[in-house]
Amino acid sequence: MGIIAYFYIMNSLMIFGTRAILEAINVQKPIERVWIQKGLQNKLTDQLLHQLRAENISFSFVPAEGLLKYADKNHQGAVARIAAIETHPMETLIEKILETQQNPFFVLLDGITDTRNFGAILRSSAAAGVDAVFISSTGSAPLNGDVVKTSAGGAFSVPIAKVSHLKDVVFYLQANGVPLLGITEKASDTLYTKDLKGPIAVVFGAEDIGISNSLLSTLTDTAKLPMTSAIDSLNVSVACGIVFYEILRQRNS
Repeated sequence: MGIIAYFYIMNSLMIFGTRAILEAINVQKPIERVWIQKGLQNKLTDQLLHQLRAENISFSFVPAEGLLKYADKNHQGAVARIAAIETHPMETLIEKILETQQNPFFVLLDGITDTRNFGAILRSSAAAGVDAVFISSTGSAPLNGDVVKTSAGGAFSVPIAKVSHLKDVVFYLQANGVPLLGITEKASDTLYTKDLKGPIAVVFGAEDIGISNSLLSTLTDTAKLPMTSAIDSLNVSVACGIVFYEILRQRNS
């Protein structure tokens, strides 16, 4: 086995070259995303694409100009970013938690792209005893050093699962009898009318569009945070903290 060369660039751990990326996959490094130059056609690239699809690793094709900033790294048309935070298989993680926790507490984050918000949510999750956080492999904040720093260690305390589609998490939790609650301004009921003492999975969306319509359509229960007419939304990490501690309040009352 060869030696994988790693480089820290912009607070991220990067790997350059198709062979190096393949080797990293084989030794199960937590690769977060891969960029491949458009138009590359060879057996090694085909092998890489096959492995990426098999391992459910996000990748995208970019023009040659998109990789110019890595020209001095001899990338040969392929660049990968290693996640700073380990992730877990969704089904295995849920099953383990259901077996060990009487009232499991899950969080699903739909479209949270800001690393500072994500880190703050992980920090609050660790403080509030969240058992697992689920994010999408696309359209989510990268699992990088900024997230780790903002989380103040929470990123290493709360298990994270990355999935192709959050709907898969919803359906799996529903099949296992875990109630789901979507936090959205479109809800008619407020959070404080809900019984949150038992098992729960709470879904949060991005600040600009909220929970996506396709994901929202799978949820049978929703709630909103009461607000005055002066403002119509909160920072998502602040909203998470409010919801988390209402759950703790009810469970400890």
